Order: sequence, then structure tokens, then C-alpha cells
Amino acid sequence: MAVAGMLFIMSARLPGQNDMSEPWEKGINERQPPDIVFESIGVQPGMTIGEIGAGRGRYTVLLANEVGPGGKVFANDIDESSLAYLRGRCRRLNISNVETIVGEMDNPLFPYHSLDMAMMVLVYHMIENPDNLLTNLKKSLKPGSKLVILDPRDEEIDREFGIDRSKPGIQPPTIKERVKKSADAAGYELVKVDTVLPHDYIFILEPQPDVKKKSAGELIQKTLLSDGIEASKKQFNQIKGDTAQYDLSEKVFTILGNEFLGARAYPEALAVLNMGAELYPKSSKLYGTIGEVYLVTGDKENARTYYNLYLENGPDSLNARAIMQNFDLMYEQLRPKE
Repeated sequence: MAVAGMLFIMSARLPGQNDMSEPWEKGINERQPPDIVFESIGVQPGMTIGEIGAGRGRYTVLLANEVGPGGKVFANDIDESSLAYLRGRCRRLNISNVETIVGEMDNPLFPYHSLDMAMMVLVYHMIENPDNLLTNLKKSLKPGSKLVILDPRDEEIDREFGIDRSKPGIQPPTIKERVKKSADAAGYELVKVDTVLPHDYIFILEPQPDVKKKSAGELIQKTLLSDGIEASKKQFNQIKGDTAQYDLSEKVFTILGNEFLGARAYPEALAVLNMGAELYPKSSKLYGTIGEVYLVTGDKENARTYYNLYLENGPDSLNARAIMQNFDLMYEQLRPKE
């Protein structure tokens, strides 16, 4: 009987997976029919797949069934209790091709170069620093592999987090924009956005070879110090579209701008920070630093304008809220004295 039961489980296919799914998973599986998802992303027998944030294994057991006895699923989570439940679930279902891994917040700790595919189901939008996670994940992906992110559409995320996009100044990035930004920052190409599901997107990313990029910050700093602000602006305009050769990340401009701010080289700081704001028009960090430059140089109205942009683009920032609530007092304390 045990052998017959195992054969049934390993051969059963969706959507009739009642023996594999828990009763409370019925609704979410109807919303995200695994057979449709697996066809979209190309799950094949024999694959090795890593699931990030697997929890109690709603998708893990179905992936294990789909890749078959010749494949394997690494189930990652930071919650050891959920993974313990998953191990018991696999024993009950006679599934032997699942291995659980307790990971870290920004590192799933999958084996090096082991995965044909990595998958995140309703996880990405909950992660505080997804760029770091995606960067660390790359080490576990084989050449030619893919990362699948299955996440809700914006309407549901907005409801979940109480975001009202109809309010003036409330324009957080869309989930498509966030995934594209993470892909660019972590060295992936977003190759497909499948809209086959009515309530969720299926994003498919492919890791790109790591290329040693030139530091745009060092280049701009050198030109600025030797030839002045206008020459640095001209150079920035020449390289700003060349992300293949130059590191033009938001961090480059934030760090260099703060370095000039710390040196009290305020015109140079503004020049660099405005370059960054041109590339990252929704960067609360850059706007906040520009506001600080105007504040310490005594330009109250520009300081207020840019701190407001800081708040608009980082509405959850307690620092931004505190600044705007006490702006006039802070200005009086910090403005240059005659």
C-alpha cells in the first residue's frame, strides 16, 4: 500500500491535487493554479528548484511532484517552525526530493551553482531589502537559470499596506518598477512579465554575468575637483546612459554627495546630488540630502521644497516626518549665523 500510495502521489497532476494540498490552501491555489504557473515558467522533470520563503510548503510539495524523483526542491525560509511542518508534510506524502534550508533575511543559503530555477511566491513585496537577497541568490543559480517572482498586482499590495494613490504626492513605485529596479541593481534582466493570472504577475528574471564596472563616482569626482562643476556635468551627460560600463547606482551619487557635504563643498555636493536625482527622480535619500545642503547654506525655501520631496518619496520614513513637523525650529538652529 505504501508503494502504491507513493506512485499515486508522484504521478498525480494539477489541478486535482487534493491529496497534496491542505484544506486552507484551496482558495489561493484556485487564484494561482499551479498547472498554469508551472507551464508559464517552464518547470520540467529533473530540475533542481529553490523556493524562497517556502513556509509550510504550499508550492514546495507541488514543485516536488512536478520535477519528479529525478529532480529536487530546496525549500528555504527563516521560520524554522514552518520548515518543520513542511518536513512532516513531506513524510506524510512520501515525498523524498525536498530539502529544507533555514536561511537569513537577505541570503537564502542555497548550495553554490545548484539551481536551475529559483522561485518566490507572494514573498518579494514583503521583503525590506530585496536587492540584497537577489544579489546573494545569484551565487546559487546555474548559467541559463531563471528567477521567478510571483507577486500581487498593485491594487492588492495597496490594500495590504493601506496605500491610497489618489492622494496628492502619494506615488510609491509600482510592483513592476520595484522588480525592474531590483533586477538592475542585483544583475538580472527582467525578460518576461506574464499576466495570465488575474490577480498576480509572474515576473521572470535571468541572471546576467557579473561585469566589473567603472566607478562613475570616482570619475565624476576627479573631473569635478580638477576641472570644475560644469566639466563634471558635461561628463555626466556623456556617461549617464552607459550602465553597461559604469556603476551609476543611486548609492554612487548619495555617497559622493555626502562626501562633498561633509567637506562643506556645497556647490559640488548639489551638483552631484542633482545628477543622481536626474537618474533616480523618486529617490527620497537624494532629496533628503539636497534638502540638508540647502538647510545648512541658509536657503530655507529650497530646503523646505526638497525635504517635502523627501517625505513624498519616502512616506514611511520617520526621519522625514520628524523633519517636516519641526522644520522651522530646525532651520533656526542650523542656518548659518551672520
